[in-house]
Amino acid sequence: MQFKEGTGWKACYDEKRELYTAERSWRGYYQLCEITKEIYDILGTDAMGDESADRWISKGRELFSADDDYYTLPYYTVGDENYAELAPWSRARGRAEATDELDRKRKADEAARKEKEKKTMELSPFFKAVLDADRAPVVLCGLDNTIIYMNPAAAEKYSRWGGEGLVGRSLLDCHNKDSQEKIEKVVRWFVNSDKHNIVYTFRNEKENKDVYMVALRDSDGALIGYYEKHEYRDRETMPLYDLWY
Repeated sequence: MQFKEGTGWKACYDEKRELYTAERSWRGYYQLCEITKEIYDILGTDAMGDESADRWISKGRELFSADDDYYTLPYYTVGDENYAELAPWSRARGRAEATDELDRKRKADEAARKEKEKKTMELSPFFKAVLDADRAPVVLCGLDNTIIYMNPAAAEKYSRWGGEGLVGRSLLDCHNKDSQEKIEKVVRWFVNSDKHNIVYTFRNEKENKDVYMVALRDSDGALIGYYEKHEYRDRETMPLYDLWY
């Protein structure tokens, strides 16, 4: 086999088969073509004129092309199923194998993500049951400060302001201007870093409890909301293992 090449292209003359092939690549794009003797002879010479080697090669019969421009998923197109045999010297087979491997990995990752989501959804009733059973008020809010959930303890505690009827309303509507500014300041702090996750906001001496704002994040660490956490400091008065029938 005889070869000639330049920047971004390479051509081959296979004497045994009287076959001329050439490949070109630029910014993630790759093309393999069967070319004529005339094109092969012109490549790399002044006879190309104002046309680039890419333009001359693309005039041939396309055997294979691939693209990986970082804006779309990598893909390839087969113009002749025998492209690898026609040009065993080329990088076409390697591009196809690499693309297939990336596609397999992407599909495997997608399947794993869906399986994880499925398991999470299966656990959702348990998570809700934990919150529902908590004796302390729990109020969950989205990033727009909309109340999306209140457990029974919270609904009872805030019954005079609407109880469960507050779900769907903005948490900011339940606070004065000073508190609204503090809430929004804390949310911005949560956004700034996935290491910012809890802020002590209030001490209630009468109820002997501390109140916190806690960040809620997805599995990737992205902020999806926050909740109000109440921690009572009173010693438990319930007898140990006080079971009744």
